[in-house]
Amino acid sequence: MPAQTKGTGILVARFQTFELLPAHRQLVESVLEKHDRVIVFLGSNPAPSNYNPLDWVFRWKMLQDAFGNAIQIEDMPDLSDDRVWSQELDRRIMELRPAPEVVLYGSKDNFVDRYSGRFSAIVLDGDEVETEEILPLEAVTNHRDFRLGVLYGALRRYPTVYPTVDIAVFNETWDEVLLARKANELKYRFPGGFTDPSDFNYEDAAMRELTEECGPIIVDDLTYLGSARIDDWRYRESADSIITHLYACRLEEGEPVASDDIVELRWFPVAKLNAELFVPEHRMLLEILLEFIEEEH
Repeated sequence: MPAQTKGTGILVARFQTFELLPAHRQLVESVLEKHDRVIVFLGSNPAPSNYNPLDWVFRWKMLQDAFGNAIQIEDMPDLSDDRVWSQELDRRIMELRPAPEVVLYGSKDNFVDRYSGRFSAIVLDGDEVETEEILPLEAVTNHRDFRLGVLYGALRRYPTVYPTVDIAVFNETWDEVLLARKANELKYRFPGGFTDPSDFNYEDAAMRELTEECGPIIVDDLTYLGSARIDDWRYRESADSIITHLYACRLEEGEPVASDDIVELRWFPVAKLNAELFVPEHRMLLEILLEFIEEEH
């Protein structure tokens, strides 16, 4: 075994995988070969995401099972400013009273290029991102524990507010409004839907949804009417909810054609709009629309 380097080796990584991969083990072992004391700082983000799916304790257990007391495992939360993050990492290192010689190790893009603290930082061979794998379902042998993990992940995440957009499209004379009906529904709703992460803003989302559900029509500028929490039946037993943003516009060119999940588009006289025409979750939007019409006329 090669002679060990005196001092403390600090490995900064995430290990966001369902098991330690060979590349991960090699990284840790390469640091163990160089130092008497090895500390692993696990990066943690307070906002769960695809990039940070596993809690700190699960990754701590994974490393503990693999290396036991050979390594010390600590937490390092993400911070928005790289300079402040570097200072906080240095502070946590010094609290552990490391040997005088301290060397940090990590990936180039996610650590070394962003670290500006007091210690030397060395790029480790290999890229943790490239070694990430998704657990194939056929690899699950303990289905009970797998189901427990799925439930744990669902129940531990923050309640989510899903943003949507809905659009009241008027005819040229502003005396009719276009309503949509979905399959297996008897009543109508405003065209619209969920925003996408790729949408630049809510107005872009509204125009995208309008084109998807009503075809390539041209409308004038969108007017924002207000927002409301939607009593969507899919979320009535959930901590999650939907908040929608209602817009109004006037049709300028084109003939609306039912598309996507819309099976019928129909013009209704504004004077005859009433709650009984609408699915329950859009009745509050009707109130917002009627208030807008009253103010305008």
